[in-house]
Amino acid sequence: MRRTLIIYTLIIFVISFIVVTIIRGTLAEQSGSSPESGSTSKLKTIDTALTNLSYGSIAAGSWGNWGTMWNRVYSAAQGSFNDALVAGIKNGGGTGAIISPYPKTLGGVDDYNRNQTIPTDTYKKTWITCNSANNYCGTGRSVLNGLVSQDPNTNLVWSPRISSSSTWFIANNCIVPGDPGSLGATCTADTQPGCVCVKNTGTKTGCENYDDGLWRLPYQKELMQAYIDGSWGNLATAGADYWSSTTNSDLTQYAWVTYLNGGYTSGYTKTTAYSVRCVR
Repeated sequence: MRRTLIIYTLIIFVISFIVVTIIRGTLAEQSGSSPESGSTSKLKTIDTALTNLSYGSIAAGSWGNWGTMWNRVYSAAQGSFNDALVAGIKNGGGTGAIISPYPKTLGGVDDYNRNQTIPTDTYKKTWITCNSANNYCGTGRSVLNGLVSQDPNTNLVWSPRISSSSTWFIANNCIVPGDPGSLGATCTADTQPGCVCVKNTGTKTGCENYDDGLWRLPYQKELMQAYIDGSWGNLATAGADYWSSTTNSDLTQYAWVTYLNGGYTSGYTKTTAYSVRCVR
């Protein structure tokens, strides 16, 4: 009798252990306010890893709104973490192109395609239009003077063009050479102190003064990646030279500018006026 009781007790213990394990494992996968979806859950661990790698987005998508963690996991699973490698970074071929004698075997054509239809086999990401349904791509910002779009390859949210004629110093919220607080009176030659950006801390300018003040001027490579991901077909007024915040390393009186309809990038003097678009 005692031996039978011990056996039954062990069986009940094993069954209870299995049930608790299953329940805890299930709850640990939940999102929302469940205590088990906190800092030690499997879901939280995955969410943290994806966040650290800048994969996925907390914004709702075509699947609906599953909560911030599940939205990130689902959106990260929608495409390869290196779309360019999978799809093949390439110029478009003859299909849909106006310059038909230049197929991909001969190098293809650029996205601009004489301002005609973008070739159908051109590599590009499907950008996300930020609107109220996705809380403006998770930013909560409804920008009034143009569409806001998110590049899902980089997760950067791009503003409309905020200026068509701005110097690099103004666009990048830097004190203009010669003004109080600058390191020098001019920026006309390499290594001049006036070429160094000293940020305005009072009245800000450019991207750092745009909307809620949480935007910035993009880096050179961010602008170049935006072109690779299809900026010409996804951003309004992409056919312009846009300032980056990146200074030329060998001629510090220059900063990098990128043409978003063809990917061309080159250095220009920081006192020249070009277009400005911001990211966050």
